[in-house]
Amino acid sequence: MATDFFTLKGKTAVLTGAARGLGLTFATALASANCNIAVLDILHEPSPCLLALRDHHDIKLEYYRTDITSRREVSVAIEKIEAEFGRIDINVNAAGVVTDESFLTTTDENVDHTFAVNFTGSFLVAQACANSMVARYKSVHGSKPAAQPTNGTIILIASIATYIASSAQQISCYAASKAAVKGLVKPMAMELAPYGIRVNSLSPGYMMTDMMRGLQEQQPQLVDQFERETLFGRVGIPGELKGPILYLCCASASGWYTGQDLLVDGGASTWKHPAILATA
Repeated sequence: MATDFFTLKGKTAVLTGAARGLGLTFATALASANCNIAVLDILHEPSPCLLALRDHHDIKLEYYRTDITSRREVSVAIEKIEAEFGRIDINVNAAGVVTDESFLTTTDENVDHTFAVNFTGSFLVAQACANSMVARYKSVHGSKPAAQPTNGTIILIASIATYIASSAQQISCYAASKAAVKGLVKPMAMELAPYGIRVNSLSPGYMMTDMMRGLQEQQPQLVDQFERETLFGRVGIPGELKGPILYLCCASASGWYTGQDLLVDGGASTWKHPAILATA
């Protein structure tokens, strides 16, 4: 159970990509803090684990099948959320795709799809949620700039790939899309601060997601490489991101933290990996 310091009771969070994967981990963390949750995802049906959060934590939780690369679909979903939840306090943009493909042969399809989901999708949902937060602020405070960062928070999910290139995968397109996402953080934080809104990003390292488990079966040497690249000799457990996401979402914990990227990578980006040098 979350302490009072990390409580989000009465708040509403809009999460993308939470039907499964790390997004589901983030939803679980916010639900444990008694946050109401609205999920936007492209899957027809979310994981049963997501829907179970509703009764387990006695929160309001709804799933909206949405193509986040479509401005029209995003607008419709946000309008429904405003009507059904009453307000939007938190936005976590976790939807993402990655394709292992050589830079020299990367296709237009890969570029278009990766940037559409990872960058454009995050941009559109963050923009819609920010407009909702700003409208609420103006209805109460008018044009007076905020003195406290308590009106809302937006979290973009970046990646360790923006800090260090891994020889284990060829994901230049993905890395570029996540760099673009991280590039939104500082200008958004500056523009939204007058409305009491904080903006940050979270950069996970190698995590044991469903996708990673699939790689472990198909390419065990790849996951072995990831493990050797961290300081603890293993990839991260998704639950180890629950604390960081709660920190970013709770103004009581991170009210003076905005315009920053929080890197959680088990130290993988801090050293020259012996695993690489040994194979040189």
